[in-house]
Amino acid sequence: MKKGLVALLIVLALFVLISPGIVGMLAEKSVDEQIDRATTGSQDLVITAERFERGWFSSQGRHRIELQDSNNANTIRDFLGLGRHEELPALIVDTKLSHGPIALSAVTDGGGSLVPGLGRAVSMLSLEMPDGTIVELPGTVYSSLNLAGDFESTFKAAAEEQDIATWGDINIRFASTASTGAYAYDGHVEALQFVQINDRFELSNFSFSGDLEMSDFGFAVGDMKLALDTLFVVESGSLPVSVGPILFDTHTSANNGRLDSESELSLAIDGIPGIGQFGIDTRLALGRVDGVALRRLVGALQSSQSGASMPAVEEQLLDVIAAGADLHIERLDIALPQGTIKSEMNIHFLERDRATFGWTSMLLALEADAKFEIPELIADMAMMMSPQAGIVEGFLIKNGDVYELEAAYKKGLLTVNGVPVPLPIR
Repeated sequence: MKKGLVALLIVLALFVLISPGIVGMLAEKSVDEQIDRATTGSQDLVITAERFERGWFSSQGRHRIELQDSNNANTIRDFLGLGRHEELPALIVDTKLSHGPIALSAVTDGGGSLVPGLGRAVSMLSLEMPDGTIVELPGTVYSSLNLAGDFESTFKAAAEEQDIATWGDINIRFASTASTGAYAYDGHVEALQFVQINDRFELSNFSFSGDLEMSDFGFAVGDMKLALDTLFVVESGSLPVSVGPILFDTHTSANNGRLDSESELSLAIDGIPGIGQFGIDTRLALGRVDGVALRRLVGALQSSQSGASMPAVEEQLLDVIAAGADLHIERLDIALPQGTIKSEMNIHFLERDRATFGWTSMLLALEADAKFEIPELIADMAMMMSPQAGIVEGFLIKNGDVYELEAAYKKGLLTVNGVPVPLPIR
């Protein structure tokens, strides 16, 4: 009995001593797989493993994340005030990986756990400027790889105040499932503020979440939510602009080769030159979209950005329409200081034979209806400012202090407020 117990203890001791080295090799392979997955489908994101020094119980690694020249890169250049050909900073991630299956060395690093897995990592972030200067960034990233290859990472930064930047508590989580390719994320930024001379950027209570999975069509489907209390921007020589609150919620699913999507958006903006206050509140649904045709359309649009001709985009767009689709704008309210424009619309494309389908036949395959409500003050102002608006005036019906319009279209026949309107369709 004692010999069996001693043998068992020896086996366990060998397992504890030998397994970290084996798991270290598996963890390195899993890290490479995570990098490949992160960059799959991305045209501008480049992740490079600059080094990976594998030890027995822990390893050290450094990865470099860069943006290639693209629209996203130019957006960041504009935000930073850089020229189109100036280099962008690179994000440097220095990581200590504690090997499993029981990552004992990670427990003392914060965010550690004794739950079995391939390994647990603690990463520090920094920026490498174009001149080689390294700027350390606040916060720490805690990551874990389980035995099935699933990955979870959490970024945490405690509230801090510096010379030009101040922020509240920040928590961001990302998780991916190796077997399905699904991923989920959520986060909350309590506050963020940048102040430099006469420029000011303030953000409060920004939260987001998503639960997405790659479809057979090459793009992700699932849920995504975003909420923001306020965003305040002041640029030198410009009027302050305040945005918020913002609420965005969308759900997309793929069933039987078709895509369905529902979205809601509401936001308010104050400080738009010449307008002042502006708000939008909308809910829309897109249904029965052919997934294969949509994938080809997205590919054609991406190719057109690199110089391909627009006729190819038009052909793919006709493919999507010919396959049939529904668009329901259940609510589209636009709030202005003079009042709120309200509208709703339903568009239905009947499925047609693509071989004989063109833009003219598209109009014959279309069924639609719409309702509009325009405050009297806005309508009168539009008619005074634009003579062309007088054409619309003949279709508006006055109801109290608003103008109303109802329109319907079916297979080439348009009616406005019940009156047929001839259309030159051939």
